[in-house]
Amino acid sequence: MNFFNKKIKKRFFSSIRIKFVIVYVLVNIISLQLIGLFFTTQLRNTNINTFEQNIIEQEKVLNYHIREELDKDNASKKGNGEKHESVSLEETQRNQNNPQNSLQIDSKSGVAKLISEFNTQKLLLVNVIDNNTKILASSSKNGNSDYFGKRSFDPLVSQVLKTGESAKRIQTDANTNKRVWMYVSPIKKDNQVIGVISLMADIESVYQEVTGISKIFIVGTVLSILITTIIGLLASKTVTSSIEKMSSQVKKMASGNYGTVVGINTNDEIGDLAKVFNQISKRIKEEQDVTETEKRKLATIISSMIDGVITTDNNGKIILINTSAETMIGTKDNEIFIGEDALKVLNITEYETIGEIIEAEDSLLVNITNNEGENLLIRVEFSEVVKEETEDLTQMSTELEGYIIVLYDVTDQERQEKERREFVSTVSHELRTPLTTMNSYIEALEEGVMADKELAPVFIDTIHKETNRMIRMVNELMQLGKMDIQEEHYEKEFIDINKMIEQIVGRFELTHPEKNFIRHIPKSPIFVEGDQDKLTQVFDNIINNAVKYSPNGKNITIRVRQNYNHNRVSISIKDEGVGIPLVHIDKIFNRFYRVDKSRQRSMGGTGLGLALAKTIVDAHKGRIWAQSREGYGSIIFVTLPCEKIEDEWL
Repeated sequence: MNFFNKKIKKRFFSSIRIKFVIVYVLVNIISLQLIGLFFTTQLRNTNINTFEQNIIEQEKVLNYHIREELDKDNASKKGNGEKHESVSLEETQRNQNNPQNSLQIDSKSGVAKLISEFNTQKLLLVNVIDNNTKILASSSKNGNSDYFGKRSFDPLVSQVLKTGESAKRIQTDANTNKRVWMYVSPIKKDNQVIGVISLMADIESVYQEVTGISKIFIVGTVLSILITTIIGLLASKTVTSSIEKMSSQVKKMASGNYGTVVGINTNDEIGDLAKVFNQISKRIKEEQDVTETEKRKLATIISSMIDGVITTDNNGKIILINTSAETMIGTKDNEIFIGEDALKVLNITEYETIGEIIEAEDSLLVNITNNEGENLLIRVEFSEVVKEETEDLTQMSTELEGYIIVLYDVTDQERQEKERREFVSTVSHELRTPLTTMNSYIEALEEGVMADKELAPVFIDTIHKETNRMIRMVNELMQLGKMDIQEEHYEKEFIDINKMIEQIVGRFELTHPEKNFIRHIPKSPIFVEGDQDKLTQVFDNIINNAVKYSPNGKNITIRVRQNYNHNRVSISIKDEGVGIPLVHIDKIFNRFYRVDKSRQRSMGGTGLGLALAKTIVDAHKGRIWAQSREGYGSIIFVTLPCEKIEDEWL
């Protein structure tokens, strides 16, 4: 709770609006205090000066009249002699000791009378003191009896008697605890100080007047502060509300929302700032939209790429990996590669960092086993992602941000390259073998065998067979080559597949009567859209292989079935020959592939028949495959799409 309160207080006092008001009020307070201090000081000084000047003026008049009275007293003394003077002093003392006769005495004494006249409300006490500091007359309520003949120990009196200059001071009356103003001025005769006049005036009223005005000023200051605070809050709101709006917009921008516009339409600096801010916000929004669009495009491109793509940071840690790369590498148990070391994931152990690979070579070949257990050959290429920064107009600095790793699955490419090499080697071997045989036979004929009537026909027949086999091999190779580059033309038409199979089997029955052909062919026609010559070539090759590898007296079964649900026709040719080992069953449709090479070559085969059959069946959107058991024969299946026959009612 205390932390929450402290947080609120901190936010409250850190608000620019509160700061504005506080500064505004403080400036007002300081200004008012300075003005008030100056005003009250000046007022006090002016009132005191006025008060002093008023008393001083009265003192001057009193001083003048005292000197006049002293002159009169001196003149009277010279006319009446010393006896009269002594009588007068005795009488004066009696009158002063008798308060009831003071007025009478005052009326007979000119100095006392003058002092009594000056005993105003402001003047508290007036004393006339001779140059020996003795009090000759006083305005005390009890007349001169309290002070007459007594010495004055006031240092101000001594100072004036000594210097002959007036002196003043303000002091606090011990009896009333009020401030009084003391003023002492010299009485001079013939430029000689013969005494002083000591005045005590009540100056407390002057200070009270100033204090009253100060209180009024303080009340005015408090009211001014309240009014200033209210005005400051209202005035600051006009400024800070705009700043708060922009601050709110900045926070929204920081969270990714650039669509809000600051609604400030004033014609001042804040309005100009708001307009610029809105323009910046709009520009950032546009740039963000473009960036997001490009990011989506890039993400789509990367995700849809056949090649694998991995991006890493400058330490080689994976930060992005596309689906193709995951498929190539093979994830296990929902394994997540983000944050993993790329070299470790790719099983590259001969290098410690990607930078070493880039310095050493452009790419690597890596063997990886995917989730399906397939061994893939992956070519891995590495490239750096560098950020360029311009420090000044002449220097450019670069900073490595990460790496891009591209994975190419070259398994099929390598397999095809290997097959191409094997194909070239096989073709070379297939051509070299009959050519070698023919060459040896020709040499034998040249050396005299030609005259031998028994051997010469055999040699010539062998040369003729090998020549036909090479011609057939070259023709089949050319046909396969055209099919590979899709230059082979197909004359498609609707064919009764049952009738075509019957004709092919019938031809083999005539040429190979030693074989036992069993037919399971429906009598109703089944129509297939295809090239009759090429389909005939397919079944010729298949049945010819069955004839070659079936011993005499064994059955060769030809079966045709129609699948009405899928509109497909299935043709199977089964022999009872030696069969095909299981390890070879998936390879017999490869070019030049032989289970027993010596046996097939001796039977006149080219090794291209089943490869050609598969290519033709695939071109007809069909399928061909084999089933076999070694020692029990083989079955070749061919399925083709067929037309659905509707019943017609006459």
